Amino acid sequence: MMPSPVAGLVYGLLLLGMLLQYITATPLAARINETPDQALLNGAQDSSRLEESVEQDAIFVGSNSDEVTDESMLAPSWFTSTLMARRLLALSSSGVASTIFPVTLPPGSHAPAAVAGQSVSLKEYLADCDEALPSSAGNGGDGSPTFLALRVATTFRNTAAGSNISLSIDWWDHVNNTRPVIPGFPLSAAGLPRVTLFGYVEPFEQPIPPQTEAALRSCYTGVHPDAQVWLPGRPGSPHSSFWAKMVVTQVYWIGGFGGFQQIGWMNVTEWNGIRRRGSLPGIGDGRGWENVRLPGENSLPSSD
Repeated sequence: MMPSPVAGLVYGLLLLGMLLQYITATPLAARINETPDQALLNGAQDSSRLEESVEQDAIFVGSNSDEVTDESMLAPSWFTSTLMARRLLALSSSGVASTIFPVTLPPGSHAPAAVAGQSVSLKEYLADCDEALPSSAGNGGDGSPTFLALRVATTFRNTAAGSNISLSIDWWDHVNNTRPVIPGFPLSAAGLPRVTLFGYVEPFEQPIPPQTEAALRSCYTGVHPDAQVWLPGRPGSPHSSFWAKMVVTQVYWIGGFGGFQQIGWMNVTEWNGIRRRGSLPGIGDGRGWENVRLPGENSLPSSD
């Protein structure tokens, strides 16, 4: 895909800053002995290096060092990026859910007729609870977000009417815990990762076995203690609710600035095959999402 003019400008400024840093830091005598091609490659990556960077695991954002090196500027591999995306889900407690209003609004709907068939995006609670479920109900942690869905909520009224769902989560709230992409470059939320999951909502089969219900309650209220008030079947609950999961069919990742992080569509088989500790046989290099850290996370409490 072609980068936007703004993205191209930002990337150009970053490369210019690297080149200027090289010019001011390298002795003149050393530069005189370089060929023009060598001097250019020392100031910026060529296209072949960018292609090779897909296989690298270096992540400069969040590094403890202010030194800019060739290795630190390489983008992580796609598998490492997928591990980061799975970790981002595991550490997230909310996201922006987008659904579509029915083309024909149901009787009794309070939505204006003008929004029929249009999209709506709303912040929703989530929890990464699949790992906590018994094997009869879960898949050991396959990257399927869990919802305690309110029947009155627009998001779940739309999915009940047949809408698919996309769920966007990000690391932007942690921008003040990170380090600049390049020393001297301002802290930037745009340089931090975000991911959008595409799929559909699938309610848990009723009646839910007691062991599964207990696991859902324990995991979900561990992330959202206030949700105890509207647990399914709770007497006096202000809203009727039900347990559901999002079945992920596609994943779009923006790791940060292009060239420093991967941007694009992820391998869904890898997404589903990654676990907290290690991955299923044949998935990537066998690592789990516990083996990576998000930019700036080293200054945050552990997820364990």
